[in-house]
Amino acid sequence: MLKLYDDELCGDSYKARLLMGLLGLEAERIRVERYPSRQHDTPAFRALSPLGALPVLQDDTTTLADAHAILVWLAQRYDAGGTWLPANDARISAQVQRWLGVATSLSQSVFARREQVLHDIGAPLPPADREARPLLRLLDETCWFNEAMGTPFLCATRMPTIADIACFVPVALLDEAQIDTIDYPSLATWCARIKRLQGFVTMAGVYAAYS
Repeated sequence: MLKLYDDELCGDSYKARLLMGLLGLEAERIRVERYPSRQHDTPAFRALSPLGALPVLQDDTTTLADAHAILVWLAQRYDAGGTWLPANDARISAQVQRWLGVATSLSQSVFARREQVLHDIGAPLPPADREARPLLRLLDETCWFNEAMGTPFLCATRMPTIADIACFVPVALLDEAQIDTIDYPSLATWCARIKRLQGFVTMAGVYAAYS
C-alpha cells in the first residue's frame, strides 16, 4: 500500500493528495506536523527526506521526497489512460516541464507568504505579490487563450495534466497568502474547472465547486 507522509496544511502535500484523489488511489497517511512541532526537522524524518521537505511518498521500495517528483511518479505508474503525463507527445511533455518550473517558483513565493500570515514564520516579506505577479499574469493569460481555443488547461489540452495540479494549489491558496486575485479572472474559471473534476479532494481553505 502507498504511504504518504504529509501535513494537512502543507501546500505541497496537498498536490500529492489531490492527484491521488483524482486517480482514485488510497494511501496510508502519516502526519508530519510542520508547525508548531517541526516534526519535519527530526532525525527520523530526515532519514526519509534529507532536506526535510514534505510530502514523502513510499511505494514498495521507492521513496520520493519532492511534490513534483511524486506527481510524475503517480501519473506514470497509475494513470492507465496516460492523460496526466502524456508520454507519447513531445510537445505536451515539454509544456508539462515548463509549467512544473513555473509552479515551483510560484509555490515558493505563495507558500512562504502564507506561512508568514498563518504562523508568523520567517523574516518580513516584500509586498506579497511582487514575485508572484508576473507568474500569475502568465497563468491568467494562458488560461484565457487556451479557453478561447477550446483547450482549457495549461498545456493547451482538453484534459488536465500534472502541470495543472502543480499550479492549481498555489493559486488556490492565494487568499490565505493575502495576495490579491482580482486581476486574474481567467484563473478563477480555470480553478473552478479543476474543482469540478471527479475525485477532487479538498483541504482547509480549498473547497469543491458545484454547478
